[in-house]
Amino acid sequence: MNKFIYLFLIASLFCVEFKSQRQYQLEQQLHAPCCWGGVIAEHDSPIANGIKLIIKNIISDEFDKNKINNTLLQVYNKNVLDYSNKFIKQNMTDEEIINFFVGIEGEKIRALPENKGLGWVAWKLPTFILFLSILMGIIIINRFRALPKEINQNKKNISFEKVDDEMKKMGF
Repeated sequence: MNKFIYLFLIASLFCVEFKSQRQYQLEQQLHAPCCWGGVIAEHDSPIANGIKLIIKNIISDEFDKNKINNTLLQVYNKNVLDYSNKFIKQNMTDEEIINFFVGIEGEKIRALPENKGLGWVAWKLPTFILFLSILMGIIIINRFRALPKEINQNKKNISFEKVDDEMKKMGF
């Protein structure tokens, strides 16, 4: 029984696809075009698997443009070779790879908004709202702390004024 478990564990290790950290990060930044419901890293559809393979081939040490073009034709079933020949090159940056897929699928393939224009607002607005909320909270707390002192001060002044008025009425 133990031999069977060990054999199963070893066999499952050989079936696992190991990805580089870079490939995984790129797959996390692209939506799966099959349903636009999640990122490519989490999908197992044919188009998501094809894009994973394209990314793997682009960042591979054994860069082969023909292999990438063949995979592109299989995945997209449309002529993307002209576009590919213009943009695919060895040692592409992550941003260039993402922009390559944006050129094919459009902006909706980005899982993370770009850090400019409305994307900048999407990145900065939560931080701005957090700081604004903290500032407003501090102001409100300080006003409530000062309020009882003012009320007590007003009560003392009113009490002394009443006493003075009563004493004047009595003739003192």
